[in-house]
Amino acid sequence: MSINTKKKEKVPEHHKFTSDFNSVIYIVVWNSLGFFFIEYIMAYLIKQVLNYPATNLGLFFSFITLGGLISSSFIGYLSDHYSKKLLVMIGSFGRGASYFSLYISIILQSLIGMYVSAFLLGLGANIFWNPLDTIISDKSSKYHRSSAFGKRRFALGLGMVIGTIVGFATFSTANILTPFNNFIVYGAIPIFGIANFYAGIQFSRKVDEEIKFIYPNDIVDDDTLLQSEVDTTKRLSGAKYMRIYLLGTFLIFLGLFLSAINVGLYRPFIQPYVLENINSDAGLVAWFYLPTSIIGSLIAPKLGTIADKINPNIAILVSSFLGGIVTWMIINSGNLWFFGIFLVIDQTIMLTTGFVMVNVLSRVSIKHRGKIFGLITFLESIGMIVGPLLGGIVWESINPQAPFIISIIVEWSLIPFFILGILILNPYLVESKETKANL
Repeated sequence: MSINTKKKEKVPEHHKFTSDFNSVIYIVVWNSLGFFFIEYIMAYLIKQVLNYPATNLGLFFSFITLGGLISSSFIGYLSDHYSKKLLVMIGSFGRGASYFSLYISIILQSLIGMYVSAFLLGLGANIFWNPLDTIISDKSSKYHRSSAFGKRRFALGLGMVIGTIVGFATFSTANILTPFNNFIVYGAIPIFGIANFYAGIQFSRKVDEEIKFIYPNDIVDDDTLLQSEVDTTKRLSGAKYMRIYLLGTFLIFLGLFLSAINVGLYRPFIQPYVLENINSDAGLVAWFYLPTSIIGSLIAPKLGTIADKINPNIAILVSSFLGGIVTWMIINSGNLWFFGIFLVIDQTIMLTTGFVMVNVLSRVSIKHRGKIFGLITFLESIGMIVGPLLGGIVWESINPQAPFIISIIVEWSLIPFFILGILILNPYLVESKETKANL
């Protein structure tokens, strides 16, 4: 019996993505510079500097979510019917304008202005992300779709790192040299606004939305682009098949909605729980807590590659089961080092599961891909409004561990929703992987 020791050849980039794919990803770095810095600095400004109560701080972030919720209700339709490239530019310019609005509001110390700016920031965010994600799907092979979104997440993490360094360097230096000059102390914010304008211009110059991924035996031109979608529609013409298809769709999106609520149920309370039960030094906890999302983003391309290679149902079963165990370990770690390690593992599991789901859902339809991404964002926005509210209630009425324990139970309970939904939808996926051959 002979053993084949030949190594599997690495798939060339042009067999994964279009020639301008990197230009699409490039914009994410510029657009994500202010992500962490804005979140941190606004919490510091509203609570510590302006001495407003926690309710006012919560409202600022609620207005961001509200803006995103509203834009997600219509951006999916626009992405499917109008120029996605133009929408990305509008979203990028809108985000840039919101940074300047926020900067002016800080100088004037106008809380109302900060709320308006937060709303505009959330509004512009989904106008930007939805068509961008649709373009990423169009410009990547269905066999490497998770990897494509892993690269997107890496670019986001890289932007966060650069923006955090620039933001805090400016903030710290200005506080030492000119501590009462808010024009300079918060000067990084308009810089982030300019970066968004620049990103929109570069995107317009370097990205052609008409260039879509082409692979042998796959979609080859605009005339046949939707042929598989037409075939799927024909298969669904019978009432029986349509009911089955709708059941699978309902199960997956219900699972996504409950999962979004579940994330909101416990994620906002991790840091307060650690401060009250593991270590009360907020600065020290921050060093263990904050890098987790950055580390997850930096390894995202590898996670995306893994997500492309594994069976979605197995991935969801294993990741959901392990995710519940890791959540339990986080609240019982008793040590900051273990807490940090478990949090990185938890973030890694969440990202991998997310890449698996976006791979499946991006292949449900080509014609309605924007609407699908819009619905996902819409459900996530509602989840991040409802989840923290429920988490706060059970924290106060039961005990601080209750949000986490409930989250574990819900996470395990959602496994059948996703697995059954994917099994039902799999025969009707417009971009099927069944024809894959040594890709």
